[in-house]
Amino acid sequence: MLTIRNKESYFEDNIINAIKAIKSNKYDLACKYLHVEMIENDHSAVVYNLLGVISEYKGDVILACKYYRAAYVFDPTYKPADKNLEKLTSFFYIFNEANIDYGDNVEQEDQNTNFIDYNSRNIGHLKVMR
Repeated sequence: MLTIRNKESYFEDNIINAIKAIKSNKYDLACKYLHVEMIENDHSAVVYNLLGVISEYKGDVILACKYYRAAYVFDPTYKPADKNLEKLTSFFYIFNEANIDYGDNVEQEDQNTNFIDYNSRNIGHLKVMR
C-alpha cells in the first residue's frame, strides 16, 4: 500500500517495498513507490539510485547512468550510486544482477587503519595496522 506522510519510517517502508518490487520484477509498482517518495523529497539519492536500478534492469543503460549521476549529484557520499555508476561506465560492462547495489546493505568500514611511523631521521612512512 502506498503511503504519503512526512515521517521517516514511511519513507523507509516505501523504499523497502520498492526494493522488494524491483527484485520480484514488478517495475511499475516500484516506480509508484519511488514517485511517491519523490513528491516528499525530490533530492533523495536513494530514490534516484533505485530508478537507475530499474532502468538498468530494463536495459536502458543511458537512462540508468543519468539516474545514477543525479543520485551522485544530490549526495556525493552515497556509495551505492557511486558503485553502480562506476560499474555501468566500465569498459567491460556486462549486466549482472548480483553486482547491482540497491543501497539496502550497510557498507562495512575498512578494518585496516593507516598510521605514520617515523624513523630515526624523522622521516615518516605510511604503514597499515591490521
